Amino acid sequence: MKKSILILFMVLVFASILPLSDGTPSSRPLDITSLIINFDKTDATFTVNYDIGKIPKMYVLLFGSKSIEPRIKAVFGNLEYEITKMDQDKAILRVKNVSRLEKGYYLHDSRQLGASINTIIVYTPDSPRPTEYFNLNSTPNKFYRS
Repeated sequence: MKKSILILFMVLVFASILPLSDGTPSSRPLDITSLIINFDKTDATFTVNYDIGKIPKMYVLLFGSKSIEPRIKAVFGNLEYEITKMDQDKAILRVKNVSRLEKGYYLHDSRQLGASINTIIVYTPDSPRPTEYFNLNSTPNKFYRS
């Protein structure tokens, strides 16, 4: 019994110092596997799917996802967003004022991101099919009817 408590204590101590061993949490890039953008008038919902690795996933399970927030900010910091959900595999961001209405169309100008993203999938309200982009470090220019 004492041995299992000691092992549990050691695991907790190791997990608590793990983020300090790499410097700041934002020092490691967030490996974003895909970004799904759903435009909605001037706003959008970004579903960010990422892979943080096995050991950091254990840390998130034990202590929560707060350690991922600086890494999300490093990628999407130039956008006005609110995190609506975050776990060890994905984050959902509500992005405000990412498009503008002009002459009956919503226009989205490309926005620089803080990392390269393997796959970006874009849904617009006027199209039944998404558009896929690969290996981008910015959002693509898009327009759609109001």
